[in-house]
Amino acid sequence: MKKSIAWVGAMGLAWALAQEGVGSVPWAVGGVQQPALLRVSELRSLLEPKGVRFNETGILGRYLLEVRFPQTANGLYLRMVSQNEIAYAVFDDLFINLAQVDLGIRTPVRVEGWANPVITIGPTVFKLGTARNPVNPYLGYMYLARKALIDRSDAPPYLAKLLDEDPKARRCLHELQVGDPAGTVYAAASRVWAEANLKAPYDKIPDFAKPAAFHVGAVQNGRIRLLLPGESASYASSLPNWEKARDRETLILIKLSGRVVDLQAEYLVVVPPQGRSRALRCAP
Repeated sequence: MKKSIAWVGAMGLAWALAQEGVGSVPWAVGGVQQPALLRVSELRSLLEPKGVRFNETGILGRYLLEVRFPQTANGLYLRMVSQNEIAYAVFDDLFINLAQVDLGIRTPVRVEGWANPVITIGPTVFKLGTARNPVNPYLGYMYLARKALIDRSDAPPYLAKLLDEDPKARRCLHELQVGDPAGTVYAAASRVWAEANLKAPYDKIPDFAKPAAFHVGAVQNGRIRLLLPGESASYASSLPNWEKARDRETLILIKLSGRVVDLQAEYLVVVPPQGRSRALRCAP
């Protein structure tokens, strides 16, 4: 039976990879870039043949798109916006919902890949983004990593508020050889970043007293690149060691498996050789 389920899952993944996804559309408010948008009509064309049901609704003054997948207990709710009389759904909300909404016992949930991520929800497998109009899942993966590491499930309207906007927080480029397939997602976070996020009220932006390291990215050519504040970085060997680290700039490096289980992204702590890395180059 397990082999049969695995075979069906592999066939679903292959079918999803062969299909064209839903391209993203840039979205800016007052000149400030916001999460990417997905055209609702294209989402429906992609998912309704797979048995997914859609309903446009309003909750607490928000215009939302309810997306209900086969064999799930609850629907996902994505914010909707209108541009030139065309309805769009906010891409990042999909990742947030997968770690917030109980879809049912033993409902397999996976999120894999970067520019064209493949999503598995129960028996439904689909791809988002196209070669011409890829999505940018940075903030979505940041939310999954943040919830897994510090157990904060709040998501302000724009997840970018949870990042340190100081350019010094990302001035140095570190590169680690990892050997994983392209598209495997890694995240690195410092205690400075974690403590600021933990202290911040649910409706306030974290106060970063010093450049706070956080980066998420995907493997390319067997390497992961991290944008960090300093020329050198040290890494904890486990989550408890990171939580107890005296040096608040200590990082934890995690590799996301792609699975979301019990509303948490599964991950593996990865430690570079000697537990340290040095930058290839740094901006002034």
